[in-house]
Amino acid sequence: MQAIDYGYPAGTVLPSKVVDDIGDGELRIAFDFDGVIADDSSEKVYKDGQLDAFHRHEFEKSDIPLNPGPLADLFRKLSFMQKLEDRAEESDETYKRVLRMSIVTARNAPAHERVVTTLERWGVNANETFFLGGMQKSRILEVLKPHMFFDDQKSHLESAGGDIPMVHIPFGVANRVRGAASKASVEENTLFKSEREFRQ
Repeated sequence: MQAIDYGYPAGTVLPSKVVDDIGDGELRIAFDFDGVIADDSSEKVYKDGQLDAFHRHEFEKSDIPLNPGPLADLFRKLSFMQKLEDRAEESDETYKRVLRMSIVTARNAPAHERVVTTLERWGVNANETFFLGGMQKSRILEVLKPHMFFDDQKSHLESAGGDIPMVHIPFGVANRVRGAASKASVEENTLFKSEREFRQ
């Protein structure tokens, strides 16, 4: 959390039961969008109001790109590598692509338009983007089988078999309440301990 607060990309790799397939020559990376690739300004609107208000806000700003999030630079660099692969594929029809990037987001229409606008303005893209609109992300991830999935909400970082490597990005409003509660709990325990020691 402190690294994120200082503006560095950071995350916690969660335990998994992954067994690497050495015969798999593809690298698959999946990202959540808000609070990971883009900032969480839209997430704040969602947290502060109702779903209808969020959709209205995003529709009104559909032509305005979001600001970069903590992993925007990583996404941009991977996108550049994809463009290099595009060129390799154009010059050699036998070339087998190595990198596959996906965006798996809870957004749906009409909020999906702002995702498209943001990626276009940044000059980046993903191989596929899934707008799930409330459907469990694990249903898509278990088919994609990414080698890494980045999300800012721990509630989305679950898979039935525990066989998807996942990284929690402790960024933005989705983590502030949890962080504040955790800090309050630590302070309360420290105060209780000090009071107990004083009485002894």
